[in-house]
Amino acid sequence: MPKADVDLGYAIGLKPEEAIAYFESKGYATGFNWHDIEARAHATSFTVAGVLKQDVLEDIHKSLREHIVNGGTLRDFERQITPTLIRKGWLADRARLVADEDGVLEGKQLTPRRLRTIFETNMQAAYGAGRYVEQMANAEFRPIWERVAVMDMHTRPLHARLNGFTARYDDPVWQFMYPPDGYHCRCRIRARTQADADRMGIEVKSWEQDIVTVQQAWGPKETRDVKALRFNGELYTPDAGFGHNPGQGWLSSLGQRLMDKSVTTTPRIASQAIHETLSEPAVLDAVSDDVRRWVDTVSVRQKTRGDLRRVGGIQPELLNRLEERGVNGAITLSIHEEDVRLAPGPMWSELPVLLRQPAGVWLDDDALVWLLSGQNGTRAVRGVQSDDGWRLSLVNAGATVTPGDVLSERAAQLLELKS
Repeated sequence: MPKADVDLGYAIGLKPEEAIAYFESKGYATGFNWHDIEARAHATSFTVAGVLKQDVLEDIHKSLREHIVNGGTLRDFERQITPTLIRKGWLADRARLVADEDGVLEGKQLTPRRLRTIFETNMQAAYGAGRYVEQMANAEFRPIWERVAVMDMHTRPLHARLNGFTARYDDPVWQFMYPPDGYHCRCRIRARTQADADRMGIEVKSWEQDIVTVQQAWGPKETRDVKALRFNGELYTPDAGFGHNPGQGWLSSLGQRLMDKSVTTTPRIASQAIHETLSEPAVLDAVSDDVRRWVDTVSVRQKTRGDLRRVGGIQPELLNRLEERGVNGAITLSIHEEDVRLAPGPMWSELPVLLRQPAGVWLDDDALVWLLSGQNGTRAVRGVQSDDGWRLSLVNAGATVTPGDVLSERAAQLLELKS
């Protein structure tokens, strides 16, 4: 047990609605250890390494949410949750594997030290998500972000050396270095005005050219590509399992949940909701980044999972044209693991942006065809209708095309070409 209360409720300050909303937006992801959980899940799903039973996960989730709302301490959290974990056989002096009578591995028991990690990681992540949304909303006036460490005997040396690190709010470095970016990380971001930076002589530069991809250990036998920063002669990488922005994870989770719900929502309402939500640049960026991470993960998976990502919805104007032709149904646009594995490439992660401003859309028999213009030329996406919306695939594996290559003589243009 810890020697003293860690009052993270006080550190978080007042009960920010964003932090509570972030925590409640989390789904449930379970794994035997941290390397069994995708980095995205740390920001968009509630995770407890070593806990596989949903009922126990539910108990911990409920208790942590109450502590975010009420500002409780670590000691309060342990006092409340410990009897439940002991009763259900998940709290022990030593972590050990538990197998059922058929020999199926169920998980491993928790220790007081792990309870502390669960509490601190989730409270700090909720705080970070709330701060990120607040700072993004004020970025026009305070565009300079400075990383601040606690600077006491418990601060790890590399985090201490990053104290004072500064970059613009839209620098890609914050996609993986926005705190917390490690277990027990207590760093935060201070937002400054440009006038403050000028007055204090703070040098602000772009760090994009200093971001590299490196291999990081992921479990006992695997490695994965992660982002790292070259800084003052050192290479900084977040702890394994982090490497994400908790606020962006929260935003992308909200975007994905909205699109998931749109499957069963009245098409007109769903179309307008998705269109307006993805009109917010921060949400669109977060959804695009989430899709990119998912595509990268799918491309290197050893085993298939049959999962998907939502990348948008039929826009209101296009929905009008479809209804005029008697085409009805769910309006969500999705990409599936199987299709990504058949035609891997960067275009998949560009779809949330490209689909919002197509060069033109055609109805070709029972399929929709989008022509998408960008720096890489004109490319095409084909959508086939299903019960939960439209399943997208890349035409010509994402290589450049002309309309004549992809459209039949029966194709009817639904949206005008945009110059």
